[in-house]
Amino acid sequence: MKKEWYEKIKSGEKTIEYREVKPYWTKRIVLNFFCPMFGLYSPEEVFKKVSSLGFSKQFDACAMPCCALRLGYTRKIMTAYISLLQVVDGKDTDLHIDKPVYAIHFKDVR
Repeated sequence: MKKEWYEKIKSGEKTIEYREVKPYWTKRIVLNFFCPMFGLYSPEEVFKKVSSLGFSKQFDACAMPCCALRLGYTRKIMTAYISLLQVVDGKDTDLHIDKPVYAIHFKDVR
């Protein structure tokens, strides 16, 4: 993570991190954090299950998974809990792209 965003998350100024919806991030975010809750193994299975529960574009992180946030390629790491994962329009984010993005909401950053 770039220093600017790392420092803003650390200070509490930034509570949401955005990542473009791509297979790489779907695997890292959705499969690593949410498949264990559902016992599923592919993004298609996750989205199908989540949709059937009525969440469609919003995943409730009921298990509040913890993640590590690293400053670039340094050894500086902080941890945070994911309180909510959404898919939102990237135009309204700090990415400013016309594509869907994951909005990862953090709490208890340490």
